[in-house]
Amino acid sequence: MGAAARQAGRLLVAGLRRKALTVSVAVLFASVLAGAVIWTPYSYAPEYVLRIVEPEADPQGMPRPRRQLAEYVRTAVFTSEPLLAIMTRHGLYAELAKESPRAALAAFRARIDVEVHQNDFVEERAPGAPPRSARVVISYRNADPGVAQEVTRELGELVVAHERAARTQQATRSVEQERIRVAEARDALAARRADVAALAADLKRGDAPPGRRIAYIGKLGSLAVLEAKQEERERREASLSLGAALEARGVGMRFDVIDDASTPTDTGARRARALLAGTAFALGLPLLIVAVGAFARPRTS
Repeated sequence: MGAAARQAGRLLVAGLRRKALTVSVAVLFASVLAGAVIWTPYSYAPEYVLRIVEPEADPQGMPRPRRQLAEYVRTAVFTSEPLLAIMTRHGLYAELAKESPRAALAAFRARIDVEVHQNDFVEERAPGAPPRSARVVISYRNADPGVAQEVTRELGELVVAHERAARTQQATRSVEQERIRVAEARDALAARRADVAALAADLKRGDAPPGRRIAYIGKLGSLAVLEAKQEERERREASLSLGAALEARGVGMRFDVIDDASTPTDTGARRARALLAGTAFALGLPLLIVAVGAFARPRTS
């Protein structure tokens, strides 16, 4: 080790004596690093972070949130039609789209990342428990920082718009279906009350056969069960109607934007690469000087 250090020292001194060659090699090395800083492409991947929080209201009266959020966003939200619209607006993969729109969509999807953190929706919400929440992180990679930022923001806004519309439609559809059930139950209850009243009138006249009294007792007992079911369905209809109203006003499921895809500017990225290149130059210059001392022809007297 000592001999190697002494030999390296002699080569370093020999390289420093050849000033012209050493300066030329150093300038060439610096030029290569500068070119790498300026011309090497950089891929930006800003992040659009959404915090999804369910409302304080009873979740039984609201549309159920998706448990597998990442898969849901990739397959149900990022469908072909909205992605093609985003690609067209920003001119992404235009040449490839002319030949094969399917291939262009595949290339676009390959640069979209969806991650979910702190997902409480995988578990059922217990009665009295606080609202569940989850964080969805969406990013799109592109060499142009402006395009990466704009596309990522549009993807994040697409998730919010799609989910709000879907939840509103789901809540409205649930209310309509429950109203049909309530109306059917109401008609059945009215018919049962009419049967009970008719049987009671027959029994009051005193000429009813014995079987009518048994039928009256049976229908009278089932009347209380039907009334309890009717009340339960009306309460559920009221709960679903409240949930649908909240969703329609945008105060149901809450979407908080934690990060709106803020991305480092191109200047910041170049500065980081310049710092890396400066470090490489500082560490590599002594090795270059040693190389000059080792391979350059010795001076003749």
